[in-house]
Amino acid sequence: MIHYRNVLILMYFTVFILPEKSFAQYKGFSTTIEGGRGLMYMQSAETYGKGKLVLGIKSLVMEKKSNVAVGSKTTFQLRRDYPSIIAVPISFGLTDEIDLNVSFYGFHDTRTLVSKDDVRLGYGVPQSGIGSTRIGAKIRLPLKKESRIQIAGKFGATLDTSQEEADGMNYRWSRMGTDIEASLFETLKIFSFLSLNMEEGYILSGSDIYDDKIVGALGMKFLIKDRCSIHFELNNRTFLGIGPLSTFQALGHPERFETVNGVPGIGNPKLLKDDRPDFKEDFFIFSPSIAFRLNRYIAIDFGVNYNLADQVEPKEKFQAVAGITFSGVFRSLIDTDGDGINDKMDVEVNTPRGYPVDSRGIALDTDLDGVPDGKDREPDTPLGAKTNALGIGIDSDGDGVYDGIDMEPNTPEGSPIDKFGVALDDDRDGVPNVHDLEPQTPLGAIVDETGKAIDTDRDGVPDGLDMEPATPLFAVVDKYGVAIDTDGDGVPDGIDKEPNTEKGILVDKQGRGLIKHEIDLLREGLIRLTTIQFNPGSTVLNPESFPALNEIGKLLLKYNTLNIQIEGHTDNTGDIQTNLRLSRERALAVRDYLLENFPLIEQKRLRAVGFGSEKPIASNATFEGRKANRRVDFVIINRDELIKQ
Repeated sequence: MIHYRNVLILMYFTVFILPEKSFAQYKGFSTTIEGGRGLMYMQSAETYGKGKLVLGIKSLVMEKKSNVAVGSKTTFQLRRDYPSIIAVPISFGLTDEIDLNVSFYGFHDTRTLVSKDDVRLGYGVPQSGIGSTRIGAKIRLPLKKESRIQIAGKFGATLDTSQEEADGMNYRWSRMGTDIEASLFETLKIFSFLSLNMEEGYILSGSDIYDDKIVGALGMKFLIKDRCSIHFELNNRTFLGIGPLSTFQALGHPERFETVNGVPGIGNPKLLKDDRPDFKEDFFIFSPSIAFRLNRYIAIDFGVNYNLADQVEPKEKFQAVAGITFSGVFRSLIDTDGDGINDKMDVEVNTPRGYPVDSRGIALDTDLDGVPDGKDREPDTPLGAKTNALGIGIDSDGDGVYDGIDMEPNTPEGSPIDKFGVALDDDRDGVPNVHDLEPQTPLGAIVDETGKAIDTDRDGVPDGLDMEPATPLFAVVDKYGVAIDTDGDGVPDGIDKEPNTEKGILVDKQGRGLIKHEIDLLREGLIRLTTIQFNPGSTVLNPESFPALNEIGKLLLKYNTLNIQIEGHTDNTGDIQTNLRLSRERALAVRDYLLENFPLIEQKRLRAVGFGSEKPIASNATFEGRKANRRVDFVIINRDELIKQ
């Protein structure tokens, strides 16, 4: 029997002694019962990699019907048993391309033949014991592990360590005699989740009963989310002559046995002759299985064997298989990346080949740019500079200062820069010298995209420095852009046509002092005169009226764009129609005086009308009121012209 204590010690060593860092690279799910990788019984062309150790414990349980002798050699009874097989397969990655394999087997409750010389005696009582031991090596062609196609060869032997020899579907777990075997494996990765496996091999029999056999197998593996895989396998082993079941198949055909001293040797398998390949009668099974990776260390798998071989009855039809796999790596014995630091001390076990490393196995990066020296084409990149995948500094704006150091990574092309990659801007107006058309702009001035100072009010003081950025055009300003008003009349120098107006004098928009009538004209659009005197009942002007009319004439010359309506008014004394006629004639008399004494006034600017007593401004019941109503008004017709004055 297998010493299970030793198995437990090996499991403990694998799980708890081996470091966990290396498991991140392990993508396989389980070891097969034969000590391979991938499927239930066959193997794939993949290897585990240098230093990897994979240990499995497998159990196979079946229902087996056997003819058991009862009382005599000719009386049999069909018995049903549930024998099992225990396997401990171990694989070790000697290199990335070579795996060493060994598998230990044991069996439980398996019935063996009562006599190896006479199969007609049937089977004896169930027994348990040590089975065969298989050793071998898998050698993979040195293709990259990422390659879609992998090819490997397996060479090994089944050693004669069995206590008993059992026949049946799984005869090979309990075999006496040493077999030599060789197989070729091909693995094709069709997709990242699907791969196809094939095996072709030959086994040289070491038994004096069983002949050589040909091995052929086809399998598929489906990977699901890197934690689960599903496997399908079709496996055939064809004996070139006598196989484990040939004796029972020939019991009804005495001609297949040799005779000794004229007596047929029916029942003695050593005398059996069978020179035909039993392709469908020996070993032909379909095996679906599923495997789960629980964590970095442990995977479990379950499967079923369905017997397709055309064997004599009773035959084994189904077998259930379950197993658990533990995996690890001997880091202290190997140097995975070949950098001279063994994996136990190597902090970076996957350093690319040829890269210089420090005492801890970490790839040297002299300029600290994140690209190892072994790959860095610019090993002295300044600290802080951004680099590409080859360690060459990146200079997005081509100014000679690498990104990461460049404080202005989008400097305009051709701009002179400082050591920080910032474009020179002597006047600090935000426009680099190379594009600045006014490189000596005063500090604080607002400029356009060409660096020219903006002077919205065109007073000579740039915006940003101008404390009065809306100074009227032509106004004289100080250095701060504030309009100068020497006489304090509210009209800036440069616009003020009378810059020395006495204080307190009202002025117009051009700074000229205003008389009362001018103020009324500009503010109200109306001049009202009650000082215009006519002889009683006459339209003849009294000389006392001339000074006031002369003042009106000067105003009309000064504001030569204004059109005036001269309106004559009377009180209500007398006839209405008479007053209306008189008021109009007096307005015409005023117009004629102005045109005669101020010939520069165009006649079309003056219009005379009379309103009689229709528009009184005071009560006609009093003397003072009637005096106020006897007046001449000068009304601006085109009042919009006042806005321009």
